[in-house]
Parts: sequence; C-alpha cells; structure tokens
Amino acid sequence: MVKVHKFKSVKGRNGYIVAKRNSGKTIHEISEDVGLSERQVQRICTAHKQNGRLSRKKGSGRPKSLTKAQKLRLLRTIEAHFGTPLSNIIRDLRLPCTIRTARNYLRSVGYSYKKTHKMPYLNYQSEEDRLTWAQTYRNFDFSTTIFVDESVFQVGRPCYGWSKIGQTVYKKASGFGPSVNVWAAISTLGKVSLSFYEGTLNQYRYQQLLDRRLFRQADDLWGQGVWVMLEDGATCHTAKSTKNAILAHAGDIIDWPAASPDLNPMENVWSMLQTRVAQRDPQTMRELKICITEEWENLENEVVSILAESMPNRVSMLIESEGAYVRY
Repeated sequence: MVKVHKFKSVKGRNGYIVAKRNSGKTIHEISEDVGLSERQVQRICTAHKQNGRLSRKKGSGRPKSLTKAQKLRLLRTIEAHFGTPLSNIIRDLRLPCTIRTARNYLRSVGYSYKKTHKMPYLNYQSEEDRLTWAQTYRNFDFSTTIFVDESVFQVGRPCYGWSKIGQTVYKKASGFGPSVNVWAAISTLGKVSLSFYEGTLNQYRYQQLLDRRLFRQADDLWGQGVWVMLEDGATCHTAKSTKNAILAHAGDIIDWPAASPDLNPMENVWSMLQTRVAQRDPQTMRELKICITEEWENLENEVVSILAESMPNRVSMLIESEGAYVRY
C-alpha cells in the first residue's frame, strides 16, 4: 500500500506538488504520493506556472448558500422557537437554501435534533416555596442525609444507541408491558437499600418497607437519632404515623418543596438505572427484576456519593435562580 502524505494546509500541499514536479517527478508519481487525481495535480502545476499561485484564488469556488447575517438569524430563530419545523423557519426567513443545507449548517455549529424533556410546571407560589426552602437549608450539612424515592420500571422501554444515518431502529414492545415498582435509598456514603413493592404504597405498607429495608441499615451507618431523612410529599410519606415511625430512628425529616425533582439526586440515580436496564432489554417481569437488582449492585458507590454530595450546589443554584427550575 502506498503511503499518502498528509498536509496541514492546501497551500503546503500545493507547494509540495510543485517542488516535486520541478525535481523531475512525473504527474502519475505525484498523484499517488499526495492522494489526488492526475488531473488535479496537473491543474495545480499549471496554475503555479501561469501566475505563481499555490492557494485557491480568493473568491473562487462555489458561493456560500447563507451569509453570516442569515446564519445568525437562523440560529436566533431556532433558539426562540424550539419545535418549529425547519422548513417553516426557512420559509418565514426567506433563506435561499434547502432544508438539507440548513440542517448541515446547524450540525456543523454544534446543534442536534432532539426531543424535549419533561419539566415540572412552577407557578409563582411554587417558586416562592422552593426559594424559601433553599434559603432555609443553604448552610445545612447533608452528610448524614438519606434520600429516598420510588420509581416504576417497565419491560420494553426504548433505549438509545448508535446506528447508520437514515436507518430506523425498531424495538418490539407491548403497549402495556409488565412493570415493577421500586423503592431505593442513597446517601453521601453511596447506596443504602433497594426494594420492590406491589400496588400502591399506603402509610402502613410504607412503614413496613422502611422497617424492613432502611431503619437498621441507617442506624448501623450513623447511629440511631443521628441520620436525617429527605423525601417528597407523597401521602404515604407525610402521614403522621409514618413520621412518628421515622423519628423513632432518625434525627429529623426534611420534606421536599412541591414539584422539585430537580433537587433530588435520586432522580439522577433512577435515570442511570433506567438506561442500563433498558440496554439489557428484559422481556419478562422476572428478567426485569433481575436486571434492576444486578444494575443496582453494579452502580458505582463513588458516583452515587458524588450525586448525594451535590445537594449544597443544588441549593445554591436554586437560590441563584430565585426558585426557578435548575438543570442538574
């Protein structure tokens, strides 16, 4: 195999071609050396002989479809009107280009086509409540805090992966695939516990779950009355009997402000687990539970610890945003 020379610039390549030609090399030899066709090499040598030029003539070549001003207008419109079809934007801005050209330009400057992610609706009172909560806990030590939450895993959940451009990847799935309910707890020390449950959790079943899967583990980690529990405002969490059961072991209970999944590091853990489980593509409820259990065991404690330790940063970001939704 002939080794082809690589050049940092067109001017450097053309200079190399002219030098080789002047040294007596044939067009064919130079063509193989630089990886260009003989016709291209001949044109470069002819242009240099006629006017001494090694680089492309300024202003030559195919003109750009979009000017800098038109590109700027395109980017600003994309940012201001997310979700508007690109064809409509091109039409409304009267851009002299095809959809393909606009799409290629957007990709070249770091844009990609993506779907929206759900974000909780926050009214004025919700933002005020979140800001008040953040100000209350701005200097709080979360090092002995246990974060708990529930989630639902389902068979046939779509997963992401790489494939050829233009190729559609299908995944067979039932419209009502089997699902399992999962409860889990984490802390700054890493994973604490994970458990499956059936149906809806009422206060009594939730207390049984905590007694079986959390209290002893938490007491062993920090000591009874030392650790703190942080959970959302689900009915089974806020029941008086539940709080009394928790306070028999924990030093305190911290309630989330409403509509605040962005503050809970457990949401990040759920996201990682959902992705890893979907990649294994379980087909039955039994396989789904096995995958969840194994991926929970495989989840790195260091990663979980970093997520739990991010609480002070989340609180600071919430204060800076004055209670608005934060991306974490």
